[in-house]
Amino acid sequence: MNYCFVIPHFNHHDAFSRFLPSLARLGIACIIVDDGSNTESIEKVEALVADIKEGKQKNATEELYLLKHTSNRGKGAAFFTGAYYARTLGYTHVVQIDADGQHDLNDVTNFIEYSSKHPDTIVSGKPYFEDDAPKVRVYGRRVTDFWVALETLSLQIKDSLCGYRVYPLHQVERILDAYHIGVRMDFDTEMLVKAVWLDIPLHFMPTKVIYPEGSVSHFNYTRDNFLLINLHVKLMLGMLVRSPFFMIRNIKRVFR
Repeated sequence: MNYCFVIPHFNHHDAFSRFLPSLARLGIACIIVDDGSNTESIEKVEALVADIKEGKQKNATEELYLLKHTSNRGKGAAFFTGAYYARTLGYTHVVQIDADGQHDLNDVTNFIEYSSKHPDTIVSGKPYFEDDAPKVRVYGRRVTDFWVALETLSLQIKDSLCGYRVYPLHQVERILDAYHIGVRMDFDTEMLVKAVWLDIPLHFMPTKVIYPEGSVSHFNYTRDNFLLINLHVKLMLGMLVRSPFFMIRNIKRVFR
């Protein structure tokens, strides 16, 4: 099994300039996918990647790849671009991590260690927050978790919004072969719900989520809340069609 990072990036150059050197020092290849950032942002990311590859950051991997979308296509689209490229380079698993520095790099080893023992499993973070975490995000997750439980007729998904995950690429391909997946803020949730529909094993590991000073969110409360409402309506309709199969599958598990 070969692991690499896939890091969607969109105008997070300030946070990323602090985050990427630490990430690169883990010695794992990094595929950065810029999703149509503005000129200033992409120039700073290019300079940062060049510095690391030229050895100006001590003990950092030189396996950095910077891919670019010419326009903003969404986090999911950036992830899929990175995942496809990872497959061409011979990687079997990708560690999805956000570019804004919210995820704890100390957990990477634990994520990969579990994944290496369970290579067919999607490993995802289950966040815990400090007191300074925005309450709207903390409570919003609980609402999403409620709907996701209904959409899967299970409690398998402990958190559907965390963007810190290890994906086996063959499982990503299974999901994409079977279903359409949204490419914007609906991406993270839809991937896990449809993984459950396909009976792909999931595992959740506690991870600390921080909100760095000056952190910028690209969540648009009007557009993206509408997108998520639309997603949950579609997933509920999909669950109703599949519910007899899910119920039979769950009963069989009880009697195994």
